[in-house]
Amino acid sequence: GIDLSVRCGRGRIPGRVSVQLFEEYIFPIASPELAGEIGHGDPARLLKFPLINDSDASAWRAWLAAQDIDYRPRPQDRRFEDYNLVLDAAAHGLGIALARPPLTQAQLKTGRIVAVDDRTALNPVSYWLVGRPRAAAADLARRIAAQAGLATEKLEAFLQDDA
Repeated sequence: GIDLSVRCGRGRIPGRVSVQLFEEYIFPIASPELAGEIGHGDPARLLKFPLINDSDASAWRAWLAAQDIDYRPRPQDRRFEDYNLVLDAAAHGLGIALARPPLTQAQLKTGRIVAVDDRTALNPVSYWLVGRPRAAAADLARRIAAQAGLATEKLEAFLQDDA
């Protein structure tokens, strides 16, 4: 079996021992060329372009709701099941995606994609450490938790949890 995993999701998995590692704040990104067309200003301007979603539209709903804009997916919007494909689509100018900072940092740094709005919103999904680690995996759990900045007491509760 699997002793330990890091998962991205909406919360605890029933019947599994888990602890939230961290949350992320999302913001819109696009290719530098498309960003030039998008410009700056009212967040509603983004709706003039295709929005790129990963497996569902909840992140875009959250970001737009934080800007007081109601959103339902539209025919021109694009959906990919793999976040790497979302980033590739954005980099190739196919629309606007949402940056998930732990996964987009390198591409933002190289300029392959750029932010098109400074406003952020809490992503409805977050990162979780899941499993029932045996002693051998507890050290790995401690290193992952330290990297994520997880409080020691939360980690110890996770390591001692019996689900």
